[in-house]
Amino acid sequence: MTANSNRVTAGQIAEMLNGTLVGDPEVTVGWVNLIEDAEPDELAFVGSLKEISRISQSRAGIVIVPTEAGDQSDSWPGRTLIFVQHPEVGFLTIAEHIRPPRPRANVGVSPHAVVHPTATVGARTNVHPMAVIERDVVIGEFCDIGPGTVIGAGTVIGDETTIDANAVIYPDVEIGSHCELHAGCVIGGIGFGYRQENGHHVRLPHVGRVRIGDDVHIGSCTIVDRGKAGDTTIDSGTRIDGQVMIAHNCRIGKHNLLISQTGLAGSVTTGEYVVCAGQAGIADHVHLGDHAIIGAKTGVHRDMQGGRAYLGIPARDAAEHAREQMALKRLPDLRDTVKELQKQISGMQEQLDQLNSSDSSGTRDAA
Repeated sequence: MTANSNRVTAGQIAEMLNGTLVGDPEVTVGWVNLIEDAEPDELAFVGSLKEISRISQSRAGIVIVPTEAGDQSDSWPGRTLIFVQHPEVGFLTIAEHIRPPRPRANVGVSPHAVVHPTATVGARTNVHPMAVIERDVVIGEFCDIGPGTVIGAGTVIGDETTIDANAVIYPDVEIGSHCELHAGCVIGGIGFGYRQENGHHVRLPHVGRVRIGDDVHIGSCTIVDRGKAGDTTIDSGTRIDGQVMIAHNCRIGKHNLLISQTGLAGSVTTGEYVVCAGQAGIADHVHLGDHAIIGAKTGVHRDMQGGRAYLGIPARDAAEHAREQMALKRLPDLRDTVKELQKQISGMQEQLDQLNSSDSSGTRDAA
């Protein structure tokens, strides 16, 4: 527990979540934890019926559980339980109440930051020590530019956007309002494009930009390259995890989810609400349709129709991939079956050969 945490009773939690309380309404907690690690002074949750047995082994003072487990409340006598429709959402709501976010500092432009005289920094924006704001940058109001961050010349940033420590924003990038760019991300660097000349790899110019819409989150150490000609774009509402690679001229649609270590080669385009799970790899110039789901470690080399889930290398319909995997699991048994059948066939062939030999001998004797 930390100094800025609040204590709360089971009765108060049930009221805040509009949940059903079973147990002592006066039980008090001052912290939150995972169900297996929680102490009597802590709140925990179980997210589904398949996890419900974990309550018995938990020491948590209060447990938030799914509504559909209400008929099992007698299974845990003496426990304080709160039944809600969405346990994880309720748990995180109370977690923020117990430990509210630290208030935003209002430090202004640090004297230890480097801000070019031609740059414009909006009202109530914080520029932390060692940040570098280059010429002709425009930053909106209520932004936070973390320590060690570099904002390249000509970049434009909307209102209430946070760029954490040591991020690098190359020149002429556009970033919308209400965005979050986490530590160490690199936006707008030159793409990986070369041609071979006289036995050497010669870099191709990349004269495009990166344009990021409103309410976009980009995780730590993610890379978004600038366009070769034209822009790399990330549309509003998209969430990008840490360590994702987005190459030159990709066009990412609204409300996508790109999970850690996903890699998009040049000129990939996506529709709306596309999901790429961890370590998915998308080949260049591929299009992913609206609501397509690309499973973890899937390799995509052609356009994928929207509204479907895909798995495997190469990517194919998830149900088809599952059938293939089930068939592969049966291969050892099938191999044994085939070997046994081969033995039986060999035996039958020997018997048939003997019969044919006997018939031939009988015919010669009769002659």
